[in-house]
Amino acid sequence: MSFRGQDGTSRQVIDVAVGILVGLRGCARADAFDELVRVVHQTGIGLGAIASGLVAVASGSSSADHAEAFSAWGDLIRSSRTGTLAAAR
Repeated sequence: MSFRGQDGTSRQVIDVAVGILVGLRGCARADAFDELVRVVHQTGIGLGAIASGLVAVASGSSSADHAEAFSAWGDLIRSSRTGTLAAAR
């Protein structure tokens, strides 16, 4: 797939976002990318922007600009953190 109009930074952010979903869902990279694309279609936000939002939400640095990503993945990330904290005790 070509990311015409996207710079290298956007590609890196997309790769990181895919990696986050792979880690959280335990799915294949293709499935994680497909999930990103589904959210793009649902929200109308570009791939680079929604990937950036997911990275921000996962890192705890999200803002109001990342509301759609938080809506899509906030519960998943929160449950992952809660599970990690419970396992550490």
